[in-house]
Amino acid sequence: MKLLLLSDIHSNTKNLEEILKKTEFDLLLISGDLTHFKKQDVVTIDEIVSKYAPECYAVHGNCDHPEILSYELSAINFIHGKSLNLDDFTIHGIGGSLKTPFGTPSEYTEKDYEEIIKGFKFSDFNILVSHSPAKGILDKTNYGENIGSEAIRKYIERFQISITGHVHESFGVIKEERLAINPGPVNWGRFAILDLRSMEVELRKI
Repeated sequence: MKLLLLSDIHSNTKNLEEILKKTEFDLLLISGDLTHFKKQDVVTIDEIVSKYAPECYAVHGNCDHPEILSYELSAINFIHGKSLNLDDFTIHGIGGSLKTPFGTPSEYTEKDYEEIIKGFKFSDFNILVSHSPAKGILDKTNYGENIGSEAIRKYIERFQISITGHVHESFGVIKEERLAINPGPVNWGRFAILDLRSMEVELRKI
């Protein structure tokens, strides 16, 4: 199975559609910041996704208003705080980010994140889809600061794969005992393909 991994669209529907149109995949996962503060943009994004994605699961980012989680959408299924069994693996969702200096719409505390993770239902193979990265894993800003979550890092070994976003400049792949991926922002034309059979990741840019 090939997974298309997207993050940080920030309402850039042009880049989004170009990626979807030119990429072959079986499942789409979006790790937050679909919109850039405009709630209604998620409806347009959903319309685009519905044309190309056979199946799509997403979490919201800190720049997404939490109200979008209750919207009736055709293609995008939000999984914030949920565990979902799919074939031979389970995906788990954590949206939003930790507190920022900017007072963005969807911000949480470390305690919030820990409570969410404690509520997950784990299987033999688990994939985390989180907007916020774990502390020290693909979370370094241009200023050299690691802004990831301590709570997510505490439980990271429960996930065979973690797919994150939020820190645009920290796109990349870490493949050690666990696989960590930040596909990079769609707003910059970046995305990733994950082959679940081989566990190989390809970072791409349009």
